[in-house]
Amino acid sequence: MNWRSIQLTYELRSPLHIGYHKVGNMQRTRCYIPARNLWGAVTERLTRSGFTVPDAQKGDYRKIGGWLKKFVTFSYFYLYEGDKLLNPFYCEGGLRYGNKTTVEFERAYLDAHVTTALEPGSATAEMGSLHEVEYIAPYRTDEDDPGLRTLIQGLVFLGETACSRLNGDTWGQWLSDLYVGGERRYGFGQLRLKDLKEINRLPDCLEEYELKSEGQRPGFKITSGAALLAHTVTRDLDVKGDIEPLVGRKTATSTGFGRDLTKGQICWVPGSVLRERATFMINEDGCWEQQS
Repeated sequence: MNWRSIQLTYELRSPLHIGYHKVGNMQRTRCYIPARNLWGAVTERLTRSGFTVPDAQKGDYRKIGGWLKKFVTFSYFYLYEGDKLLNPFYCEGGLRYGNKTTVEFERAYLDAHVTTALEPGSATAEMGSLHEVEYIAPYRTDEDDPGLRTLIQGLVFLGETACSRLNGDTWGQWLSDLYVGGERRYGFGQLRLKDLKEINRLPDCLEEYELKSEGQRPGFKITSGAALLAHTVTRDLDVKGDIEPLVGRKTATSTGFGRDLTKGQICWVPGSVLRERATFMINEDGCWEQQS
């Protein structure tokens, strides 16, 4: 199968929270959008827009989502500044995001929202309910470029079947606006499409990576010393970095949202550094798996 590679750049129009872990009263955010979050957002938008696939009625989220997993593949999406992706990268000086240290990145792009529940009788803060939600800000928050709109960039691969039903040239008609991540009841997570273009090779800032657009699944060829750009299954890999047990939530029925869990995988986290040349495919959940 041949996969068509579409590079998408979105503007962040509201705060973005991608759930990570909790530290004290603060719910931390990931500093990127995993492929699974994009898949969920696209499934929701297409289904609500009346998009249908064979053997699925309008409004059938499960079948449309299954069709997307089979014929459309998402990369992880990262913040984009100038001509650089701000992807995580473990180096001798610690974790960096593109050309920024962790401190510089957090000062420029992260903020937090504080909320608390109220006691109905006294209208005072309920004991133990104070919490903060960290988020990626829609505008730069540092002194270097205050007010500069936050951009997010990644790739979508369309298989041959998807190209005939969801043409890359008309992507904006379906998906000019997406809502991704948590806290959406507060208006978080709005992405607006800024730029779309088909590519045959990656930009110069990703010179260590080569697109692999043929085969059962798309993927990348990567040189030694490059950072992994997605959660990567740990089997037989020489990597320096951190590992994380990766488990997601899914909804099997219209009731009990998120009660079912996906099969857990032990993965190298994005930013871990590969110590050997390797080829990876992107599986249906957006994680990378090494190919022999």
